[in-house]
Amino acid sequence: MIASAGVPFTPTEEAFRFIWEHSLDGMRLTNEEGIMVMVNDAFCRLVGKNREELINQPLSMIYQTDHAPVMAKHIDRFAARNVEPLFERELFLWHGLKVWFELSNSFIEIPGQATLLLSLFRDITDRRQAEEKLRDFTARLERSNRELQDFAYVASHDLQEPLRKVTVFGDRLKTKFSPALGDEGRDYLDRMLKATDRMQSLINDLLTYSRVASKPQGFAAVDLAEAAREVVSDLEGRIEQVNGKVEIGALPVIEAESLQIRQLFQNLIGNALKFHRPGTKPRVTIEAAYFAQPAHLTADGKPHPMIRLTVADNGIGFDEKYAERIFQVFQRLHSRAAYEGTGMGLAIARKIVERHHGSIAAQSKPGEGTTFIITLPIKQQTPNNS
Repeated sequence: MIASAGVPFTPTEEAFRFIWEHSLDGMRLTNEEGIMVMVNDAFCRLVGKNREELINQPLSMIYQTDHAPVMAKHIDRFAARNVEPLFERELFLWHGLKVWFELSNSFIEIPGQATLLLSLFRDITDRRQAEEKLRDFTARLERSNRELQDFAYVASHDLQEPLRKVTVFGDRLKTKFSPALGDEGRDYLDRMLKATDRMQSLINDLLTYSRVASKPQGFAAVDLAEAAREVVSDLEGRIEQVNGKVEIGALPVIEAESLQIRQLFQNLIGNALKFHRPGTKPRVTIEAAYFAQPAHLTADGKPHPMIRLTVADNGIGFDEKYAERIFQVFQRLHSRAAYEGTGMGLAIARKIVERHHGSIAAQSKPGEGTTFIITLPIKQQTPNNS
């Protein structure tokens, strides 16, 4: 019978029994001596026994555990009314199965009768097994990534010497035998030397990319303003060449890896200078603002102070449908003939930001410039070698 609107529903013994019998979760009533006085079918299926085998038996009989310690713990907690209200636990049942329970406990006070402990068991074994498989997969993936990074570092490093020899002997050939080569021979040689230059740039970028994760230097206090100024000084020749300007706002000191932060600024500022609009003086603005990361997004449930770093330019911009693609390895939006580079700069920038437990994104419109938005923690919350 359904209660009419405005009329409170009064639970009956029949309603309780229906819930008890049809619940998908195991339900058990235990007295203060640790004796099971009532169980439902779902609990019987969970432990592999029928009601006749369970009723009036000690609760310890269903587990692969010594009887006395279980009983003593139950009696002590029952007397103190100190049972855990909700928790997860792995249990070994009598029939040899390992089962994960989500278990909730509460006391039922029955007037004129004994107090009973109501325990609700939800079998979460499948969920926990799936989580364990995911953890195993993640661990294997991390090992594979580390091995791939180590391979990239070693392979790139070992390619340096033969490539250097190709460049050296190519330059000697051009210097000593250029007249004998003729126009066609010199054209072939120039193409070969340009190809080795591109290969050298690619190897350097691969080494940088692999070093970010495989060769961590440890976090320390880094003055972002000083790091940005040092990068601008290094890029002074290129800035003068394009008649550009870099404006550095008030930037804070954060916990970071100094060399990687400089690499981050160098890639972003260099990117802005490279993709400038013809006839327009390049202008790059670097600013920072503080904010707090919400507690529900942090591992310890506490808000963490963060900075939002922006690197904005007035360059050619791009369609935002490519906003994710530009951070991928070897991805280019323009031909090599139009703009030099290996397509690794922004991939390295993202790798550095992720290494610092932050994020990076880009906002842009064609012909209206690009703004890179980087979030970084003021203080790292994990060990240096993470």
